Amino acid sequence: MNATAPPIAGLCTYAQGGQPGYSVEHTVQLLRRYLFVESQTMHCLVANLNAVPEWEVKCGLALHLWQDAEHCTWLRNRVKEMRTPPLHLDRIPDPALDAFFQELIRSRTTVELLTGVYRALKPASIAAMQRHLLEANPLVDQPTRRLLRFILLEEEEQFAWGDATLRILIERGDTETGECWAAHLQTYLDAAGGIAADSDRATENDLPPARAAEPFNPVRTPQRDERFTKVWHSRGRLPTGDISATERNWFQLYMRLTEMHVPELMALIIYDWDDQPWEFYHDMARQLWDEARHAMMGEVAFELSGLNWAAVPHEISFGEFPNTQLEPADRHCLLWGIEQGLMKPVGKQLEYKVARESGDPLSTTFQDFDWADEVLHAQIGRRWLLPEFESMEAMQQRYEEVLARFQAILDQDQALPRSEWWDAFYQQIPRHEKKEEAV
Repeated sequence: MNATAPPIAGLCTYAQGGQPGYSVEHTVQLLRRYLFVESQTMHCLVANLNAVPEWEVKCGLALHLWQDAEHCTWLRNRVKEMRTPPLHLDRIPDPALDAFFQELIRSRTTVELLTGVYRALKPASIAAMQRHLLEANPLVDQPTRRLLRFILLEEEEQFAWGDATLRILIERGDTETGECWAAHLQTYLDAAGGIAADSDRATENDLPPARAAEPFNPVRTPQRDERFTKVWHSRGRLPTGDISATERNWFQLYMRLTEMHVPELMALIIYDWDDQPWEFYHDMARQLWDEARHAMMGEVAFELSGLNWAAVPHEISFGEFPNTQLEPADRHCLLWGIEQGLMKPVGKQLEYKVARESGDPLSTTFQDFDWADEVLHAQIGRRWLLPEFESMEAMQQRYEEVLARFQAILDQDQALPRSEWWDAFYQQIPRHEKKEEAV
């Protein structure tokens, strides 16, 4: 019979569609393991984000943990479609696989963390999903194969970034620690039979001593590497009053740059706040990534103007104070209150207007998208905090209480003589960047 188009919707040949492939039961078992791997990888990255001092690594991890959260949501939805009750999706599918992640989360250096994630874990995950693509029937399980193709696209990009980053870090430091840690983790992964439980399992006698024998306590004070010479508890005294649109625009770009403390705050909200619905963690991972993007917007602006973005003051107290002094709900309430305040006409709307008036098209785009993101973030805060505090009035009251405590830290830091730095910095900006029209 003459076909009018490629058969089987172009998915495969008749011969490929005639292979039995995986059963529903086996597919669900694999998807549950992939789901556990993706969720625990996100868990390890948020637990260690504050401990990582390298700026560029923080940025990459922020992206990857959000992508992993996205993958989790896709996998959860697919499992629910496959004749399987949507119960116990957060249950540990294999104690041996959990033991691997209990070791991974206890990585002690950036090199160890990246080695574990990008040399031990990600290649194994990619290989398992690639094998799944090859062996599943391309017709009967097209929805799962489509999903895995999208996940693999990002997983392979993550691996490439992690591998390149490790090469840079290893060139600057000790390689033995990373190699020993990779071998340590590989043994634990082997004990689980790999990602898909399809290889011979190592025995308990083969396992090296577990770091998980000791409690895990995440680093709660945000870390910066040696390039950052002004790591303060405030941003210092910043410009006020009758200043030009250009100076105000640069103040806003500086604010974007130093927003890294928000992802560092949010990482431990995600880690510390147990027993929330999965959708909470997904929303928070998205917001964390957005805030890291905002910091990189400032980084781009500084870099393109030839300015040293690591030499200006970087505040860490907005991460350190909540992470060490407040319960997760109060941390989120502090963040929500500030973002809710930015919804007023003098908030994000004004920042966008200032960027336009300054004549800076790049900053205008940055502020445009920052404004859109913050509208979403205020909605996320209301969605998850209202059930906790029961009313907007209670949320507002709690916000004002914790804000007063946080403001005391800023006031003490801004009283120091060093806080008068802005005018000298602004004079360094190339003259072609300055158009001194008053706002």
